[in-house]
Amino acid sequence: MIILSKKRITLILTCVLVGVFAFMFQTSKTQTTETVPTVTLPVSGKTIVVDARAWSSR
Repeated sequence: MIILSKKRITLILTCVLVGVFAFMFQTSKTQTTETVPTVTLPVSGKTIVVDARAWSSR
């Protein structure tokens, strides 16, 4: 039988919260996005087709 005292519950919750915050801090540090400058061309009434097939399959 597991005896849960107030001290043990607070210790378990503190460990869980520290682990969650450490994980959130680590993932937020690795997910920084860099902005890449792009150029917008004026296109009006034109259709742009992007073909991703290899040249040999045409």
